[in-house]
Amino acid sequence: MKKAIIALVILIVIGFIPFQQHSSVSIRSNYFDVCQQLIHAGNWKRWEPQINNYADHQISTQSFNSGFLIRTPSQIFNIKNVGANTFNVVNTLNHIEHHSFYTVVPEIKNSYATIVIDAKTNVFKWLISRFEPSAEPAYLMLSLKAFMENPRLYYGFTINEKNVAETYLAVKKETILTKNKYPEINKAANDINSFIAQSNIKAVSSLSGSYYPHQSDSLQILIGIPVNKQVNSTSAITFMHMPGGKVVVGDYYGKYSERQKLYTAMEKYIQDHDLKKQVLPFERYLNNKVPVGDNDMVNMQVNYPVL
Repeated sequence: MKKAIIALVILIVIGFIPFQQHSSVSIRSNYFDVCQQLIHAGNWKRWEPQINNYADHQISTQSFNSGFLIRTPSQIFNIKNVGANTFNVVNTLNHIEHHSFYTVVPEIKNSYATIVIDAKTNVFKWLISRFEPSAEPAYLMLSLKAFMENPRLYYGFTINEKNVAETYLAVKKETILTKNKYPEINKAANDINSFIAQSNIKAVSSLSGSYYPHQSDSLQILIGIPVNKQVNSTSAITFMHMPGGKVVVGDYYGKYSERQKLYTAMEKYIQDHDLKKQVLPFERYLNNKVPVGDNDMVNMQVNYPVL
């Protein structure tokens, strides 16, 4: 009996012996943006699942010098900015405090950052983290990674990088008065569809359009449809060769007048991922109909050819 008690005491003592736990998480996002996600309480509410699972009235935030505290019904997060790129986080779960230091380090590639994790723990806390993943030191940063690498969550739109094959477009290009934009682009789309029907060629993808300011009162429009082969041009319809390569594609469904939100998100995506734009973007209308007005509901994609 005495030996059993001694063994139990030894196990308890061993359980409380502290040690350092080291790990790291690489995030496909630049150093500055990763730091911004950690330094502001409002951003934690966007990406930390143990916080954003609760309604706003169930979450309280308290700011103090060099940090803030976020309290939910199940956890308390105490975050202190102890350096330009280092954060001391105390995650209190089931009345047990889990201490971690997170240091954001830029990688050689500008579009990546690494978070170095140093956690103060012991055997008991380590065992708890085996059964409660949110107590694991890397859990918070893995949640941040999942958020920042999901364009739908981080940028607000579905954005993908795709490799496309080369193709030919039947194109109508002209300069129009801005006030006549919608009737003119619909007329151009009808002209191209008629040309395809009469020329024994087939459309192989959706109708697309690009619009560039020309003068203060006019636009240059380019309406095109990818086709299976090139035939003789006419005075109105020409062919454009589109080389294959990488394209960043963003999905949009909503009022046509509000599509600029997608353009803004994609510009940031391209900058964040250290991509280079080759040419100006174009819109692809997935239902093969160009918009008829600002309030028209459209199902479309924006395409940016990039390097």
